[in-house]
Amino acid sequence: MSGLLLLEPGERRLLTAPEFQRLADVPPEAQWFANLDSAQTRRAYQNDLKSFMAFTGIVKPEEFRTVTRSHILAWRADLESQKLAGSTIGASSLPSPLYMSICAKPMQ
Repeated sequence: MSGLLLLEPGERRLLTAPEFQRLADVPPEAQWFANLDSAQTRRAYQNDLKSFMAFTGIVKPEEFRTVTRSHILAWRADLESQKLAGSTIGASSLPSPLYMSICAKPMQ
């Protein structure tokens, strides 16, 4: 295990074992959203998220784990059918990065 930094005997870890486990248990969808720095981007994504959840009937964050690319394509087609401006539809990209983030971490 070369290259790993290990605690020396007597050194205290900064996170307690329960704190470490709580962080490990944070769902990927919550991790992704917490990583948005811009308040404007967060607000726009919240609006997109509400729209996507209303379209799909998603109520709980865990339900995002069953979202497929087909759901995203159907939602975008629905946006297009509403005759929204192309820039509005193009800016409505929330589900794609969220979907990629969720799929990047294997389910336990």
